[in-house]
Amino acid sequence: MTAERFYSSRSRAAYVTHFGFFLIYLGTFSFSLRKFLDSGEELVSELFSRKRPSKVSELIQSRDWSQTSLGEISTWSATLKIALGILLKADIPMLCIWGRDRILFYNDTCSSLLPADGPAVGQSLSHLRSEQSLSAAVESVFVTGQAAEAQPASIAGQSTKPAYTWSCSAISSDLEQVEGVLAIGVKAAEELARPSLDSAQTALEKSNAAFQAALRESEDRLRMAVEAAQLGTWDWNLITNELIWDSGCKAMFGLPAEAEVTIETFFTGLHPEDRDRVEQVIQAILEPGGENHYDIDYRTVGLQDGVERWISARGQAYFAADGTPQRFTGTVLDISDCKQIEQALIASEATAVAQAEELTALMKTIPAAIWIAYDPQCHQLMANQTAYELMGVEPDTVAAASLADGRYPLQFKQFKNGHEIPTQDLPMQKAIRTRQAVIDEIEFVFPDGSVRHIYGKAVPLYSPTGAVRGAIAGFVEITALKQSERAREQLLQRERRAREEAEQANRLKDQFLAVLSHELRSPLNPILGWSKLLQTRSFNTAKTAQALATIERNARLQAQLVDDLLDLARILRGKLHLNPAPVSLAFVIEAATETVRAAAAEKSIALQLGLDPELQVLGDAARLQQIVWNLLSNAIKFTPEKGQIDISLRRRHNQAEITVTDTGIGIRSDFLPYIFESFHQEDISTTRKHGGLGLGLAIVRQLVEAHDGTITARSPGECRGATFTVRLPQLNATFTHCPVKVSAKPALNLDGLCILAVDDSLDTQELLICLLKQYGANIMTAGSGAEALKILKDIRPDVLISDIGMPEMDGYSLIQQIRALSPEQGGQLPAIALTAYAQADDQRQALASGYQRHLTKPIDIEKLVQAIITLLQPSPPA
Repeated sequence: MTAERFYSSRSRAAYVTHFGFFLIYLGTFSFSLRKFLDSGEELVSELFSRKRPSKVSELIQSRDWSQTSLGEISTWSATLKIALGILLKADIPMLCIWGRDRILFYNDTCSSLLPADGPAVGQSLSHLRSEQSLSAAVESVFVTGQAAEAQPASIAGQSTKPAYTWSCSAISSDLEQVEGVLAIGVKAAEELARPSLDSAQTALEKSNAAFQAALRESEDRLRMAVEAAQLGTWDWNLITNELIWDSGCKAMFGLPAEAEVTIETFFTGLHPEDRDRVEQVIQAILEPGGENHYDIDYRTVGLQDGVERWISARGQAYFAADGTPQRFTGTVLDISDCKQIEQALIASEATAVAQAEELTALMKTIPAAIWIAYDPQCHQLMANQTAYELMGVEPDTVAAASLADGRYPLQFKQFKNGHEIPTQDLPMQKAIRTRQAVIDEIEFVFPDGSVRHIYGKAVPLYSPTGAVRGAIAGFVEITALKQSERAREQLLQRERRAREEAEQANRLKDQFLAVLSHELRSPLNPILGWSKLLQTRSFNTAKTAQALATIERNARLQAQLVDDLLDLARILRGKLHLNPAPVSLAFVIEAATETVRAAAAEKSIALQLGLDPELQVLGDAARLQQIVWNLLSNAIKFTPEKGQIDISLRRRHNQAEITVTDTGIGIRSDFLPYIFESFHQEDISTTRKHGGLGLGLAIVRQLVEAHDGTITARSPGECRGATFTVRLPQLNATFTHCPVKVSAKPALNLDGLCILAVDDSLDTQELLICLLKQYGANIMTAGSGAEALKILKDIRPDVLISDIGMPEMDGYSLIQQIRALSPEQGGQLPAIALTAYAQADDQRQALASGYQRHLTKPIDIEKLVQAIITLLQPSPPA
């Protein structure tokens, strides 16, 4: 990037916006970084310690921040610390304005621009005697979160100091709230030095790359560590009393990932028998000078699922220099399974040292399966009732684990990881052979195919001389646990598929937004271009007519895009209302065909109609015409010149069938299943030949289904055309479609009428004045509701035309205040709402507020004039 490109307003704004996104990225992962930079001192040391510390760095370290809203440096967020790291290492003028008090930071380069008595680091931005444009830009970023630029200004407020252009970007928090603003200064054009700009750019790019690499490495390490250990993490800010749990931690307290938590949530979730003990340990750890390492096991009772769990918690408390506790953070691990297995193993090992008379009773009552081998070959075997039940045999029928002749005496086989276990490697035999305890998990596979999973421990038994005399094994059945693990794995697979579908939907959304931006901006190009040319040049009559037609065509295209979006929004919200009545489909199709005939003629496309005039359905005529119009418009768009489109209407069983067949580009077979999905388009590349949002066919399907009908699409393949078929329930009753006598329109005349137009847009005011004067009206305008009320104190207009969306006082408030006046003061003034709020709910709200008519922008002058005339006509006698 050259200095000239960097200095241009567009390039500079793009560069600063990119840098602002980088800062937002830092803020998003600030919580993860706290796990590695928890105490704050490490990061502060890294940011402020250099071979030659800057003056501003020394000022920051030496200041007593406890008296400010930021608090001690050790409690500063990682987002602020990283922003200050960028600020202090930059070689160009930079400002950082932080928090609700607008606390000011700047680097050494920027301090040279300040007067000797300028503001100190940590003071409010209001102490900076700068031009108002910088303060306004900063406040704009705080309010909107969008990058802004201050015009060339001297931050010293003195003409002797050089003027700078300040580009401001938002620094966002974990919650995507704007916490601060970073402002980068560039000298005005006459003082800009190319080398310094290139150096500034290089420095910022290096900082950007370095911090992104550090963030990625930290995040990857954290994620791998947490996932590998299956840990939950927690962080308790003792200054703000804010408690943060990740989803793993919440799950151990029986809470969903989206649940809100406080420190009271933690204590409520503790097992009643463990609560006092945990509270005492925490109080001791938070005492200055004591043991600040947290290592404890306790039980929780799920706050929503009621499940009791054993938790192993590890953590660390951090203190300020004065001994005040600042933060308490750590991890938790669910050890419930380990506790259960541990308890079973302890019980089984206890039997090995019990007295002979106690062993018999224990063998009968213990729930674990116990086997005792009295010889090293395991030929002499004793088992308890649970073991016999586990093996599926009658008590005392198994006397050996292996026979002297090598035969296997059991009815089931023993497997591990899908492979049959050799006799010498069975837990008891292996314990005897290796003279070591064996902890193992094995499977009993029975002839009927059933499988039982067991987990336990076998230990060798020794004689007084130290020789191995046998073994004892205690196992518990974990078949249910294995089944739950498989169920959990299936659930994870379903969750993985759902996540992939969500990611696909997110990609489609991004693609749609890109297409939407293109489709909305494309018509603006000829509109703005021709508007500018018409203002600056003189054209002959033909060229002027061509320009105006182009502007109108593209404006109508934009209006159609907006209508499509509004239609889809109504459908998705269930706000689509139909006005069903008997409808002649042939009449509807002919009307829709006439609206697209001109577009077809431009491409020399032949329209062939074959319609059954007797077919009728019960439906909304306007929406049915919209269905046919969409299908025809779609066919014309994708049919090359001199093509043909056939429209037919015929009876099929008890349904009316409409088909639209074209000779266009066709539809790929892999895209046909998605042809009626919202936002799906066959070609979304930047080189696509056909525009649109991919909403037309989705709207058509919704409208057809709203009429209890179906729609299908088929195509032989690419470049072989496509056929769309709509089937609707046929109306059995017949009716005669009588032609309506249309009387001649009366001349629209507003001579002598006084009209008050209220709109905060001067362009709209001037347009209304120009349009309504052509019909003989006298026009007064007001730019706000307050100004309109002042006019009404002195003048009584015949009609009020008001916008809805206006600052300070909107159109609803204006009409309500007018209706509160007496009739003599204008309380019954006829009123029309002229607004861009075009939803059905907006119309109902406008009429309920006191307007008699609701018209939508862009303005249709004939409809507006007709509404004025109708509104002023006297009501017929009751």
